[in-house]
Amino acid sequence: MKVTAFVGSPRPGGNTEVLVREALQGAEDAGAGTTMVYLNDATYLDCQGCGFCNDNEECKLQDDMVGLYHMIEEADGIILGSPVYFGMVSGITKSFIDRWYAFMGPGFTSRLRPGKKAAIILAQGDPNPDVYGPMATHLAVTMEFFGIEVAAPLVGAGLFDIGDAAKDKELMQRAYEVGRRLVSG
Repeated sequence: MKVTAFVGSPRPGGNTEVLVREALQGAEDAGAGTTMVYLNDATYLDCQGCGFCNDNEECKLQDDMVGLYHMIEEADGIILGSPVYFGMVSGITKSFIDRWYAFMGPGFTSRLRPGKKAAIILAQGDPNPDVYGPMATHLAVTMEFFGIEVAAPLVGAGLFDIGDAAKDKELMQRAYEVGRRLVSG
């Protein structure tokens, strides 16, 4: 199994990255090959809403998203990690998800091959993990629209400073289990 993680945090070594890295370790220990992609290192425009992909089965924008599309297509498992900024995923994560529109086929069908699995990891400063629950639900519904089976999301709450996630051993264990279960069920 091949698991690709997309980290939507612009903060190197931040809590989102730490949690995603731990989930990838769980996936590796369960036998998966893994890759981590930092969305902040990619250069891509927002979806232009032009509809080109509806008729041509590809996006007309020839930017770094082309390579990311291939990674999504090739992955058996996807981990999407993002910090929560003002109640939403980061801007780079939102732009990344919006560009998935190119995977939409006729009649709101998915062009992605069936059988993919995903995990969602959010890191937020608010100590109440339920505050941004709707954001995790929204991401899950979006992935499920594309036929991707989504595991229960992991929300790291009360994470503000770099290193907060790594200090929370229970949270780190939960992140590890997210990756392991993504591979082994």
